[in-house]
Amino acid sequence: LVNIGKFLAAYQETLVTPRTEFDAFRDALETGDDDGINAYPEAAKRGLKLFAGRGNCSICHFGPNFTNKEFHSVGLGHFTDNKRVDTGRYGGLKAFLDSRFNRLGPFSDEDQAIAARAPTNFAAFTHTDWGAYRVPSLRNATATGPYMHNGSLETLEDVVRHYSELNLDRLHADDETLLKPLNLSETEISDLVAFLETLSGAPAEVSLNGK
Repeated sequence: LVNIGKFLAAYQETLVTPRTEFDAFRDALETGDDDGINAYPEAAKRGLKLFAGRGNCSICHFGPNFTNKEFHSVGLGHFTDNKRVDTGRYGGLKAFLDSRFNRLGPFSDEDQAIAARAPTNFAAFTHTDWGAYRVPSLRNATATGPYMHNGSLETLEDVVRHYSELNLDRLHADDETLLKPLNLSETEISDLVAFLETLSGAPAEVSLNGK
């Protein structure tokens, strides 16, 4: 079972995200290609301005993969349907450190002296870890619904609407200070979704014969 997990992880590391409409637009901006710039949808351009501007989305979603790889609380409920408390990173970190399958476990192939110095081994449990979840990449977001860590939002429009109508009472007082309700209009919601849709490309072609 452990080896199968390693095989799958090694295979997944070979997968490359395909180019998207946004990548072509970015290249066109860099080279001054007017045709390429004009080919990018106007709604997506308006959505990009919101994403990098008033929406503050790029604070957490930046870089080639549109993620800072950190953990944040985003105003979701902490209870599951069966009333179990979803502790987020707080519980996940404990499970990781206790797992036989982490980098210090008996199944690890890593040099143990190097593994012992990994930052995750020294992670401290803090109040802000409670209900915090890892910021996902927005690459190929159209293919990864339903959304949020618990699949509670069905569409990208639902996700954007969540941040537009954010319930601040669900955020810890000492937690996120950047998140505020965006109060977007219906047109702005559509524009932001149009931009997010341009971050997805055609599925990568994968060959099983290694060629």
